[in-house]
Amino acid sequence: MVHLLFSASSVLAGYWQDALGEARRCARLPPPQERDAVLWLDLASLDAGQRDADWPTLCRHYRVVALSSSPNDAEGMHWLQLGVSGYAHAYAGADELRQIAASVAAGGTWLGRSLLLQLCQRFGALVPPPEQAGWRDRVSSREAEVIAILKQGRSNKEIARELDITERTVKAHLTAIFQKFGVEDRFQLLLKLTQPAH
Repeated sequence: MVHLLFSASSVLAGYWQDALGEARRCARLPPPQERDAVLWLDLASLDAGQRDADWPTLCRHYRVVALSSSPNDAEGMHWLQLGVSGYAHAYAGADELRQIAASVAAGGTWLGRSLLLQLCQRFGALVPPPEQAGWRDRVSSREAEVIAILKQGRSNKEIARELDITERTVKAHLTAIFQKFGVEDRFQLLLKLTQPAH
């Protein structure tokens, strides 16, 4: 996996490079082309013309991670709608940057906790109830309970508390559910469950 770093700040680009290892800084936005690469995008470095670039096309050719020095849910939602694979703080810790890299490389979506739970709640409301859904037959009773709480935009800790199980057990159920539906994370799961046929 190639990591391309777009930032006007050599300090920030250096920080990302230290965290990610093999990474190459690019002075301008790369042209759309088919390649196995993650584009790490410093939003503060974008000029007006770059902000108006054809992001949906770029996001089809690269896994784009939009990084903000002052992230907020509205900005994250905007970039997510443009097709980015991740949205996070530009100065996230090195371990978190590596987790983001692994997640988006595996096809997942990386969002801040509050935005992720907000989106899960929004899309969870669109998921049909188990008795009206084809997905119910694909999961166990306990997994259906986990999905029902997940639809409310609740965290693993809240799911564990509600079902009186450990967070570790919640994670095990989620892993099994993700495998059954061929998804990488809770957001992708809820998007899939809103579709008419699963």
